[in-house]
Amino acid sequence: MKMVTRIALANAKYHKTKNILTGVAIFLTTLLLFLVPTIGYDMVESQYAAINELYPTWHALYKNVTEETVGKVSVHHLIERYGLLCDLGYMVDEEAKISMMYFDEEGFDMYKLELLEGRLPEMENEIVVSKGVLDEISQTGKIGDVITVPYQVYRNGGLDFMQERDFVICGFIADTEASIQQRSYASFVSKALVEKEIPPEQLAYYLLFQVFADNSTTTEAIKEEVNQLASQFEIPEQSVQFNKEYLGANYVDPTYVPTIVIIMLIIVVAGVITIYSIYYVSMGERVQEFGKIKAIGATKKQLRKIVLLEGMIVAGVAIPLGLVIGTILTKFVFLGIFSQTENIMITVIRELIDNGTISLYHLWIYVLAAGVAVATVYLSLLRPMKVAAKVSEIEAMRYQDARYGKKIRKERTGYQNISIGKLTKVYLGGNKKKSFITICSMAITGLLFMIIATVLSCADPMESSKNSILGEYEISSIIESNNKEHPELEWSEVLKNNPLTEDLKEQILQIDGIQAVECFQKTYVISEAFDGSKEWVVGIPENRKEQLESGIIEGSTSYEELLSGNKVIIDRKLLFWHPDLQIGDVLNVVVEDGNGTHKRELEIVAIGDYPLSLTNYSYLLMAQEGIEKFSDNNLNRHYHIFADEKYNAKVEEKLNAIVAESGRLEMRVWLDVYEEYKAGISITSSICYAFLGILGAICIMNMVNTMIHSVHIRKKEIGMLQAVGMSDAQLLKMLQLEGLFYTIGTLLVAVGGGSLVGYPVFLWAKDNGIFNISNYHYPAEAAIIVVVVLIGVQSVLAFALGKSMKKESLIDRIRFSE
Repeated sequence: MKMVTRIALANAKYHKTKNILTGVAIFLTTLLLFLVPTIGYDMVESQYAAINELYPTWHALYKNVTEETVGKVSVHHLIERYGLLCDLGYMVDEEAKISMMYFDEEGFDMYKLELLEGRLPEMENEIVVSKGVLDEISQTGKIGDVITVPYQVYRNGGLDFMQERDFVICGFIADTEASIQQRSYASFVSKALVEKEIPPEQLAYYLLFQVFADNSTTTEAIKEEVNQLASQFEIPEQSVQFNKEYLGANYVDPTYVPTIVIIMLIIVVAGVITIYSIYYVSMGERVQEFGKIKAIGATKKQLRKIVLLEGMIVAGVAIPLGLVIGTILTKFVFLGIFSQTENIMITVIRELIDNGTISLYHLWIYVLAAGVAVATVYLSLLRPMKVAAKVSEIEAMRYQDARYGKKIRKERTGYQNISIGKLTKVYLGGNKKKSFITICSMAITGLLFMIIATVLSCADPMESSKNSILGEYEISSIIESNNKEHPELEWSEVLKNNPLTEDLKEQILQIDGIQAVECFQKTYVISEAFDGSKEWVVGIPENRKEQLESGIIEGSTSYEELLSGNKVIIDRKLLFWHPDLQIGDVLNVVVEDGNGTHKRELEIVAIGDYPLSLTNYSYLLMAQEGIEKFSDNNLNRHYHIFADEKYNAKVEEKLNAIVAESGRLEMRVWLDVYEEYKAGISITSSICYAFLGILGAICIMNMVNTMIHSVHIRKKEIGMLQAVGMSDAQLLKMLQLEGLFYTIGTLLVAVGGGSLVGYPVFLWAKDNGIFNISNYHYPAEAAIIVVVVLIGVQSVLAFALGKSMKKESLIDRIRFSE
């Protein structure tokens, strides 16, 4: 064995405490470097595998294209494969939604549809159905049997009157769990029927297609080709739709790799700072050691190699251990994340894992994690290697209290009266750089923790659900446009015979457990300012006056001004679609009042920022008395119901009975919205806090190492102080004060800085609609956790160090030589 290697091995054993701390830091770094890409990659790949099982295979589609355009596009050199889809209409059924559509064979296959038996329709009177479809329309039959189907056809921009026709069953498809649960089914008819029922000038297809691409093609490149093709054939942008999930699952998503790389870089930086800090605080006492080795003939290169080998020996144990523990944790973490919610995607993912289709472990990630971990250790050792190589033989022999080979002649500050606080100040003042590095390395993680905790605290599922639905239940009138069979569902007709009456309100209030019912009135207006489309105006009841006024972010107005009916506040979300709107604009609108239409002028007096629970996707707001001037009819649109409990099964059952009896009402339940947010936020929180917890443990190693080292190099000094009267309690207090200094410094940056930076991050999350965040909540629990953990660690450490000092006699400590 070479002498350099023997010295490195001896050093690794001699400096056991330091190397154990270094090993823990390397272990945790490796664990994160393995878990982050593994879990991230497995989550993405498992979802992609499930998507390939469930989703259609077309890359994009063009909506509402004529047969002539289909013929031109389909022969373009970019098109590899194409299929056709055309919506005929719907079967008439009060309870279920049953679409009738035409697919050619390619389109049918691209939607991953399969016939259980039979074939696709060819004749006008042929149809493919499922058992669920037959059950919903109360019919029975097998291949070749005739069924009578009531249906409505899309004509003239809407559903035409109902008609009946006899169809011959030519095939069957299976019902999915989702279609059964949602009572939403599909049936398939022939092209001959579509061409007969829909006038030629109104006949339009969905053109489904794949472009030529291989696995290395990016999703952005495919989208660019599809958009260029649409532009070439004058297909409007709004008629282009991408199969984003399928594209992401089968081609290169340019946003995926950078995200993982950024996270891994954060881990590497934390690891480098921690490992470097551990070596930094111990290098001073080893200057004599390296000087002596150099004096007997070691070269600079050999000194660097000794330091590197010592670090790599520790890494040789810690990195494999990190990979082994990471392997054990991967499946538990992965399945734990997906156990937070349940849907068809999760079910398919579990099946694919169980049957071995999806592998959770990937050789390239093991190689990547190990390689990056080794690189992290190497980067951490660069400075210590340089210091060791620069040590002067003579200066090292004379060394008393040098750090990094620089002789320090600075006298310590003296005091006539010595106290525990002054002793602590003397030591910390003489090691400013070490203290700075320790605090910074710990504070970076704490800062990141507080920023993420801010977003997650603002994304509380309770708050998010309250921002989405007002009250515990919401009952609304059913409206539908352009359905000739149900003209009574047009808003203009609902106004005349609105089911949301005062009698209904009283009926709801009679239910035990109901506290109050708030009514929100609405109607829609049409204006060229909205490109000729509809926008809803909502009347805010007077008891919500304060919320309306406090939500104004630009301009000013009062609830009283909005009583006039010709002034409105616009929600800032409307500016996403119509950015040219501004305060002072006068909107010329056409109002549907139930007795026809009339024109009004609405002045924009302010811009507000409001939760969906208040607006319910209506982006023009005024006082309720103001909107009542729009029509003499009943403008009630939503009843928001407030109950004694957030959820009560008996209350919901009674409300469902009222809704079912009416046949013209629908209901949303707060609990359903809450559960949806809870599942999504829970998964995100689990991942974030697990990541930050391990990252935090890496950085806490700095404080542990610093305090252990400070005691180690001062054994003689502490022994002399105790010999002249310092008690064990005073020693413990001194160590606690030193630890408290690091803790307070870290907390000032982490909690203080994190609190300041967290608010702008909250505003960013709010502006981007993340988890429907709308209110800022300071992450008090997270701040308390950071404070308690740091104070707890330094207190326990100080106690342990004080206790360990008792194991050595005063004489042994006084004789201690560095």
